[in-house]
Amino acid sequence: MDRLYNFFCFPLLLLGLIFISNGFVGYVEFNAVDAKKTIQTANQINKLYSEKEITPSEKEITLKGPPITEIVNEKLIVKVRIKPINPIITSKIEEQINPSMQVTLSDKDFDYLDSNKKEFVKTVLPIIINENQNILMIRSFVSELKGKLETFRTLNNKEIKKLNEIAKKYNIKHHNKHKLDLVDEILSNVDIIPNSIALAQAAIESGWGKSRFAKEYNALFGEYTYDNSKGVIPLERENGETHLIKAFSSYSNSVESYFDNINSHNAYEDFRDIRNIMRERNNFSNVNLLVNKLSTYAEDENYIKTIRQVIKTNNFSVFDQKTITY
Repeated sequence: MDRLYNFFCFPLLLLGLIFISNGFVGYVEFNAVDAKKTIQTANQINKLYSEKEITPSEKEITLKGPPITEIVNEKLIVKVRIKPINPIITSKIEEQINPSMQVTLSDKDFDYLDSNKKEFVKTVLPIIINENQNILMIRSFVSELKGKLETFRTLNNKEIKKLNEIAKKYNIKHHNKHKLDLVDEILSNVDIIPNSIALAQAAIESGWGKSRFAKEYNALFGEYTYDNSKGVIPLERENGETHLIKAFSSYSNSVESYFDNINSHNAYEDFRDIRNIMRERNNFSNVNLLVNKLSTYAEDENYIKTIRQVIKTNNFSVFDQKTITY
């Protein structure tokens, strides 16, 4: 009986061992193929990035996953409350396919002003125009980076450094932020301020360049600071107040600081929202829509009305299409 039992069991055991070994070999071969495919894929990626001469540190940036917002949105519903812009305002901004051409500023453009105002405008306006032209160059650079990111999903170290410097200048957080999100935020915040608005505010805040702060400290826009090393105490500052008027080494620095302030401070977010629509529609002609969003600049409840009046009375709108050449 034992012999008969062994006679039947031994072949079954042998067949089982054969099946197990084949399965194991198949498993090894299958995984070897998968590993080979993985290696090929990795090699293709490395080849792709090596062809673009990307450094390892750049690979680490570009090979990260999608923006955090995309990952979150895949897992749960995020309700973002966006403050809508009044449709009445947006309806006043018509799209311009061919916006007005820029015209070079010349001495003749100041002839209609009286002597006191002429001297101030002739000094300050070219600085404002120059700052706007610098802003446009920044936007052009960032737009190029956006195109490169959309095409290649990567930037070189020099471009990343420059992008981060721009973000820092305008108080935009850049750490741990997807680069496409960063360029979009910069383009949304950093843009021109119509020459007429900047010029009118400079005239108001500096008394057409005659104020103590303008003459002694090059302060054209009455900007506040709380840093004792950067400002001077206003003579009529009320008891308990601690603010100073920001001082500058030149008019140019004052103008640049004013642009930085409008392009970065939370108080002017509505201003920037309206300006973004104007940018999309290539139409900055209705400057009053922007002026309406500057009420937080001064405590004067008539401040908006004053800016409008200065622009209208002095015909500053003629300067909005002006440019300068070097």
